[in-house]
Amino acid sequence: GTHLRARTRGAKRSAHPPRASRPTQDAMAPVRKRAAAKPAARATRRGGRGRDEADAEASAPEEAPATRPSLTHPRPGHRERAKETNALFYPFRALGYITERAPFAVNRRGTETFVTVSAGRVFQIYNCEKMRLVLVGPQLGEEDPSETSPRNISALACRDDLTFVGIGSTIVVCRRTHRLCAFRPPKQNDDGAEITSLFVFGSDLLSLDAKGRVRAWDISKAKLGALDGKTKRRGETRRHEEPRQAGDDSDGSSSDESSSDNDADISDSAHIDATFTGRTFSKFRSFPGVPSGFRATSICHPDTYLNKVLLGSDDGRMLLLNIKTGSAIYEFGAFGGDAAVTCLANSPALDTVAVGLADGSIHVRNVKLDVSVAVFGHDGSRKPVRDVSFSTGRGEPLLAAVGDSGTVSVWDLEKKRLRTLVVGAHDAAGISCYFFPGSPVLMTSGKDNALKHWIFDNRDGSGRLLRFRAGHSSPPRHVQFYGEGGLRLLSAGGDDRALRVFSAIQDQQSLELSQSHVERRAKRLKIAEKELKLPPISSMAWSETRERDWANVVTCHVGEPRAYTWRLKDGVLGERVLVPPAKVGPDGVVDNKSPVTAVAVSACGNFAIVGVANGDVHRFNLQSGLHRGAFKRADKGEADEASLQKQLARYKANRLRQLNLPGGARSIWNAADRSYGADVFIKNKAARRGAHDGVVAAVVADGSNESLVTCGGDDGVVRVWVFNEQKLKGEIALFSRPFPLKGNGRRKDPFKKIVVAKGHAPSGLVAVACGDATTRVVDVAGLRRVRTLRCGGSDSDEVDFSVSQKTVATCLEFSSDGRWVLAASGDGCVRVWDVPAARLLQTVRFGGFDKGNVVTGMSLSPAMDMLATTHEGRRGVYLWANAAVYAPSATGSAKEAETTEAGADENSADENSADADASGDGPPTVTVRLPRLHAESADAEDIVLGSAPKPVERAKDEHGLSAKQSEDVIKLGPMAQTAAKAPTPAPAAPGLATMALLPKSQWMGLLHLETIRERNKPSVAVQKPEAAPFFLPTTASLAGDAVFDLDKEEREEEKDHPDENSADASRILTKKTSLGGDVENALLRLIRRGAANAAAAEEQALADAKKGVLPNGAGAGGKKPRKRKERRGVSKRLHDAFETAAVIEDESDHYHEVLLHLRSKGPSALDAEIRSLGPWDVATMTDAEADELGDVLDFFAAEIPSGRNFELLNAVLAHFLNVHGSAIRERESLRMRAETVRAAARRAWGNVDALMQEVRCALGFFGGQHGQ
Repeated sequence: GTHLRARTRGAKRSAHPPRASRPTQDAMAPVRKRAAAKPAARATRRGGRGRDEADAEASAPEEAPATRPSLTHPRPGHRERAKETNALFYPFRALGYITERAPFAVNRRGTETFVTVSAGRVFQIYNCEKMRLVLVGPQLGEEDPSETSPRNISALACRDDLTFVGIGSTIVVCRRTHRLCAFRPPKQNDDGAEITSLFVFGSDLLSLDAKGRVRAWDISKAKLGALDGKTKRRGETRRHEEPRQAGDDSDGSSSDESSSDNDADISDSAHIDATFTGRTFSKFRSFPGVPSGFRATSICHPDTYLNKVLLGSDDGRMLLLNIKTGSAIYEFGAFGGDAAVTCLANSPALDTVAVGLADGSIHVRNVKLDVSVAVFGHDGSRKPVRDVSFSTGRGEPLLAAVGDSGTVSVWDLEKKRLRTLVVGAHDAAGISCYFFPGSPVLMTSGKDNALKHWIFDNRDGSGRLLRFRAGHSSPPRHVQFYGEGGLRLLSAGGDDRALRVFSAIQDQQSLELSQSHVERRAKRLKIAEKELKLPPISSMAWSETRERDWANVVTCHVGEPRAYTWRLKDGVLGERVLVPPAKVGPDGVVDNKSPVTAVAVSACGNFAIVGVANGDVHRFNLQSGLHRGAFKRADKGEADEASLQKQLARYKANRLRQLNLPGGARSIWNAADRSYGADVFIKNKAARRGAHDGVVAAVVADGSNESLVTCGGDDGVVRVWVFNEQKLKGEIALFSRPFPLKGNGRRKDPFKKIVVAKGHAPSGLVAVACGDATTRVVDVAGLRRVRTLRCGGSDSDEVDFSVSQKTVATCLEFSSDGRWVLAASGDGCVRVWDVPAARLLQTVRFGGFDKGNVVTGMSLSPAMDMLATTHEGRRGVYLWANAAVYAPSATGSAKEAETTEAGADENSADENSADADASGDGPPTVTVRLPRLHAESADAEDIVLGSAPKPVERAKDEHGLSAKQSEDVIKLGPMAQTAAKAPTPAPAAPGLATMALLPKSQWMGLLHLETIRERNKPSVAVQKPEAAPFFLPTTASLAGDAVFDLDKEEREEEKDHPDENSADASRILTKKTSLGGDVENALLRLIRRGAANAAAAEEQALADAKKGVLPNGAGAGGKKPRKRKERRGVSKRLHDAFETAAVIEDESDHYHEVLLHLRSKGPSALDAEIRSLGPWDVATMTDAEADELGDVLDFFAAEIPSGRNFELLNAVLAHFLNVHGSAIRERESLRMRAETVRAAARRAWGNVDALMQEVRCALGFFGGQHGQ
């Protein structure tokens, strides 16, 4: 069930995201139409609607017009879909959700047992044998349009392949992963009370709500089976009225009283709800025998009690109820203390049930005699008992209970004493428990997002953990993609104190790293495991290089003065603990309790760098865990390195004169100290100050072990160190002047601090998020700031502290190519910046503006195809698909970049830096809903990556084609459909060649078309069949043989629709694939239309120039535009490149229709279009035929300089020259135009070749092959 809910076929890559396997509604419409035609015809012959037609409607309720919402009118639950159209990131799936607050439901199918659990608004089904996920249900919670925020699942029940889900006041019925129908009280009886419990009892579904009401819903196979075709009605064609049953408090009138008699056999009150995909039933039965004031909280069925259930109330009473007659059989008195009944469980012994109370006690009661057999206390905490379960089989009779304390207690029923107590079985409150039949295995679930199996087979009666599936029990705050493949994720930072590994491929490979026998120690000390775990992780770093050799993950923890290592290969805590040396201050005070605040791992995987809150930075060896030096800087006022060397030389000379002993320099005294006292001198003169004054906010290691970058959280300084020598290389002060505050009286400037930093090793760039709501990008090699990205900050003299702190970036992420910087802030937004262009691409708000969706951690995969995020108040890890990878048009065009660049702030720190501001008029904020547990194929109809229109609609709008002609274009094949859905990619930057992102076979086939045809030629001649199949239309030929009449169906359609462009139905050229059918083919007509548009635009420009109107709104009346500040350096080069790109783009926009036409054609169709141009014979070429070739050459000369569709245009040009090269040589005018095309192609390829040559030279230089 992991399908990307997006149409990405138009932008294919080498590795595609998973797509929806279920056909969409549009694709299935013709099939449904043909299937419904036969029963309709039979009904017409009978003179009305018959049983077959009614069965067809019952088996496919989604055929109702209002059942499946259209794309233009989304469901109320999808109110934000319209805003997601152009988002850079689209929801893919959520990881780490196992179970939540609803009790699980166990269902046995054959020899296998399955458990259904809730996870938010989705249910999941696990195979109990190996705890493997086998099915994920659809997203629910959108059935009630009155709900502003959909509720989570509150109750579950199962029967065969049906799953009943209580969510809000609605009960949704699903058959496997498909919504079947829903039960909802009528509006006059629906007060929004939440369903708390569901119980399947024969053909009835009993529901309990938050107000203690008991209702029965009909779930018979005759009613539900006909909805999806599982069962069909037999018998009479007219349904008789059913007598009202006792206790029916509904008004008797259904919400669809005008429905026909045939539909009445499906439900008495079924109606089509536009907000729900399926039918909604509103008729239920209530029970007047339930006493007033009896609020039911739990339910069970005692064995052998026919048509009777036992109800428990919130005041401790119990009631035996007959659900057929609706009468109360017997009312049991309340238990001592009037504690509420929280759970009921039937025992293997007749007439006996277990009753769990809110005061933590468990009563085993004989309901026949109304006496208590035994009374147990759960765990002594007096917290409510949530579920109890009896064991069955030949073993000892056991009773297990789980409650809000998270402890599991097991009682021996024969000895009536406690057998074992599993303290801390769950880190949060327990929800439910279940003994597997005939087995000592107990399954429990809790609110800690865990599902566990315990087996009680030890001699002392204690249990052990057999298998489990768990996620984070509290929201994580950090997430990182691990490894170059990006298939695993590390997440940590929550209050559960766990470090987890999630697999993006298989859920069963997810695990929690062990913390050195915590379970065993907690069991021995009889305390919760959480109390023995390490504090929450505040930062983590890893290196994949030495994963198989020693610990390769390093973490620092909140308030912990040590850093810990982890062996990811074994999934355990490492044996080495990195303890920074104590710091001795000037006054002699020893500081050994300062917590570690930042960690990093070198690229080689041998060293770990640890930053401490007191400003020190230390280096450790990961293999041995030994300290390998500290990064220190000289005190203020001390001499520099050159003067220090001079002082050392003088010290050595004086030392030699003092050692005037026998033997001179070769004496034994001098041999003992070969440095002549230099070591002592250097030690006394060594740097003693820490790396920073105050806390170390971040440590970043480069990719070659040459430099190390440290960021001071309090001093606001970025320092660069020589990694091997541990010496200061340089520093960058990010704040040149103090910021006066408004509304904050503290003396310490909160803006002059560094919050977080993120490095990009290949480029040597480091992004630093500062307290003034700006993100500064610094160049480590040049020791300078190159970009300032304002996330709402300001350059004014007065800054409002309360406002700016909302936009301070709390998490940063670099893309693997170094072009993007993602900054997540406390206002719930993630801002995506283009670093080279210094512009804000987009501001994305995940899930809307509320506290629960603020991003606390994020990581972009190495392939840049997925973004992983963690959110405040949410326990899962969310994956998002990058639209820039699957739909490159989402990143914006070069014209947008030019506009942003022209408006950028010119008052930067130096001439080569640029500022970008997000506080002004920038790209609008895009809201994207959070991902679901899995992607559903239905979402492919609602979300389209890149927002490409449908091919039929685009053909109608741009070419003025009829519906039939547009459908003919789509019928070319899957390749044409894929190309038609993909928008033309825009250049990512000026001067770059932009690929068409079409399948390689679409344009490569042009170059090898003859080879392909030769290969596909049949080896054996086609033989005439002896007899045609009966279902193929045939007609008589002149020879008397039967010939297939393949055009019979088309002729019949033309007779039915004679007015649909019958004149264009020419079959001379390209038959159905022809866009016009006339002598002038579609390609030539579109090229000439584009040329006419270009000529008209040029004439308009000349007319405007004569009137004094300058282009781009520069002014009129001969006024010169305002002179801007002179640009220099990179800013000037970028500005010139963007202006050139804008001019080229304006000139090439006239042939936009031609490009769309070329992208929608396959190799054979393009070959036919190209060969239909020009003369049939070069010797008899006319002027009109030469003009055709000239117009095509002009198109290539105008489009090639734009750099768009680079591989497609060059392939088409090569094939065009191969076919018409001899004709072009015959005419001087064509040769001149061909020379223009060659010059344009040479320039375009020259730019690409120059860039590739630079890359080759750089790689050769760094690889040591520049001299070869």
